[in-house]
Amino acid sequence: MTAESTAVKAVSDGTKGIVRNAENLVKKLWSIMDAASEKKAPGDYLSSRAISSIQGKRPQ
Repeated sequence: MTAESTAVKAVSDGTKGIVRNAENLVKKLWSIMDAASEKKAPGDYLSSRAISSIQGKRPQ
């Protein structure tokens, strides 16, 4: 192998690795965003008294 072909192979392998890592990052981010969009808000299943209690506020 010549120095030129070795350099081309190294650049190609590096580029493929970067693309693979970017693809995995996008998949992880998409999964997180998808899960967050499906999650119910606390007010949908907790009473206002329960929310106040969690926040450390005492009912008057």
